[in-house]
Amino acid sequence: MSRKKTNLVFLGGGLKSRLIFGEASEYFDFVALVDPTPAGGDGASEMDLPLYASLSDALNDHRIDGVIVCTTARETIAASRAAIACKVPTLVIPSKGTSLDASQDLVTEAKKASVPLLVGNQRRFHPSVVAAKEFINSGCIGTIMAVQSTSWFPKSEAKLSDIHWASRQGHIPILNDLIDDLDVLRYLLGEVLEISGITTSLLGGNSVPSSLGCLLKFENEVICTLNASDEVVSQANWYVTAGETDKYSKTGQSCLWIGGTEGTLSIPDLAFWSYGNTEASWDSRLQVDKIKSDARVGSVVAELFDFEYVIQGKKTPVCSGEDALSSIRLVETLYDRLS
Repeated sequence: MSRKKTNLVFLGGGLKSRLIFGEASEYFDFVALVDPTPAGGDGASEMDLPLYASLSDALNDHRIDGVIVCTTARETIAASRAAIACKVPTLVIPSKGTSLDASQDLVTEAKKASVPLLVGNQRRFHPSVVAAKEFINSGCIGTIMAVQSTSWFPKSEAKLSDIHWASRQGHIPILNDLIDDLDVLRYLLGEVLEISGITTSLLGGNSVPSSLGCLLKFENEVICTLNASDEVVSQANWYVTAGETDKYSKTGQSCLWIGGTEGTLSIPDLAFWSYGNTEASWDSRLQVDKIKSDARVGSVVAELFDFEYVIQGKKTPVCSGEDALSSIRLVETLYDRLS
């Protein structure tokens, strides 16, 4: 017996909604697009969806189980509030630069209305991260002692100039992207007790920091060093290691290493380095094993299945609005330490 598909609506008809539609339309029924902007017509035409100016108008014509907010940063909060006002479970695909205060108000509003609010921190659903979390929880890595995260990824001038970085919107470019790395670290390791960092800008006389070193201490006493740069040409960053899109090179390398008393796991290649059954000693022989991932779908579809299960009351979300707030607060704290 085939499963009854969940009816979902997009708020925003730009690139994000079109990418989700392309990957997930086999598994879910996307019944409408809500977008009063000029981009709405193009999005509706490409996805072959009826176009509405408001969610309330779409609700008059369709049974809607959930809303996916795919707007720009400037419109994200207002669009999400509209969905909550209509009492429809809401998945927000996050936009860079959404403020902490506005996000906090949105979470409070959803809680008062008893409307499920999820945030699409999609990296949590990547097959390698799912497998890594299961492996860590199994205890096979032993007691985690130290973690290293690297994000060396040269940014284009267009990317560096698309937000007014002198304002608090998006902080500085390197922090704006780093929230995804910090969120995965929280997801795998727990909450952060202490965070500090130092920045530098070496090229072009630019006053905006382009490289960052960060030190984090987690609640379980794990120490993590995180190094990021907008200038380094490298094989070590999430975009080129995860293989999520053909937009970037695919290196087959890793950018995150989690070290425990039984071995070290690298992500996303899922290589586990250990001494096997021999004594853990520097003069023993290391071996490497590949951790298997049981994921049958990609990150986008897995994220929407999580949303579906929450809508049906079958589980709690992998990333709730309140959980996502903790990652935003962490970036804000780091920003304050660097200012």
